[in-house]
Amino acid sequence: MENSNLPFAQHFSKLREQPKWGLKLIIAIVVIALSTAVGAMSIDYNEIYQDAGASAQDMGNMQMIGLIGGIVAGLIGGIFGIGITFLIFLVISKIMKSDATAKPIFSATLSFTIITGIVGLIILLIQWIAGLSPTDYNIASLNVFDKGNQMLGTLNLQTLISAYVFGIMLFATNRLSKKASIIWAIVYIVVSIGFALIGASFQ
Repeated sequence: MENSNLPFAQHFSKLREQPKWGLKLIIAIVVIALSTAVGAMSIDYNEIYQDAGASAQDMGNMQMIGLIGGIVAGLIGGIFGIGITFLIFLVISKIMKSDATAKPIFSATLSFTIITGIVGLIILLIQWIAGLSPTDYNIASLNVFDKGNQMLGTLNLQTLISAYVFGIMLFATNRLSKKASIIWAIVYIVVSIGFALIGASFQ
């Protein structure tokens, strides 16, 4: 396993013996905070509140409230998401009768969060620099061709990258077989797209 040439395989494999998590938890929270801040700053609140018929003064106040609220909610949601992801990995480990213990799995969860979070942060930074609001576009998805099309936004490169890291973590840290890891990665993609489609249908 340590000799695998797959990206991140050696990293996740080493976590079985060296499950460090303290510094990684701080890094994960910082990445989440930066992502929520950049994401909130990328949103065109003026356009949103103009459509709601707000005055210029009201828009200024609501923009600040929306920005702060978005950052706080995103940070809390991100930290909560780490816990949910850890529980999912732990449950899969028990179902598949993996010998990985909770500490390596938690360390791997943080690595998963950091890797996927950095990918998302890079995408958000590009959109922020380009002046593309994430409520209109996601340059990692097909909705880049159709502004505001949330259905196309569900077909997302980030989902594929996250599914790959998800599968590699199960393969290298939990020591699942390649076949089982691929199946779980496919399940990840299906569930992620499914929830995204449900969310898009309500918008």
